[in-house]
Amino acid sequence: AVQASSQCKYWNNPTGWREVITWLKEQRYRVVCIDQKAEHGTGVVWNHLPHGAEDQTGNRPLAERARWLKHAAFFIGGSSGLAWLAWSAGCPVIMISGFTHPNNEFETPGRVINWHTCNSCWNDPKERFDHHDFLWCPRHKNSERQFECTKLITSEMVINRIKLIRG
Repeated sequence: AVQASSQCKYWNNPTGWREVITWLKEQRYRVVCIDQKAEHGTGVVWNHLPHGAEDQTGNRPLAERARWLKHAAFFIGGSSGLAWLAWSAGCPVIMISGFTHPNNEFETPGRVINWHTCNSCWNDPKERFDHHDFLWCPRHKNSERQFECTKLITSEMVINRIKLIRG
């Protein structure tokens, strides 16, 4: 699952999805995107279905997405409704996390977080989420550090979690 309702919830590493999908295909995995939308964003910031992922996006029943997840080797995505659906379907979850603290979601050995950068603003009582600001990043807005919580999560970090989950 690539898409999210706010940019802080995305994996903001510019080459992350491409590198992970390339690696997955080299391992002979079928890579399927089951987000509602193939692209989402606002203004000049848009997020697209990654190259190499099979497009199963669209207005489909939740039960269909649950079936995909129940039979998947694992799920990769951020803190989202699809991550929770994957977890509830018994699908191992690789959660690319930065804006939330691990105590915000269910326990998963597949969580990928970079503790050496800004993180967990979502759970900071001093920060108030602005639902009208798609580019909400309360600590580093309009700076080079904006969205560093996930920008600095590398494809190697994600691949290592996949390896851990898959044994």
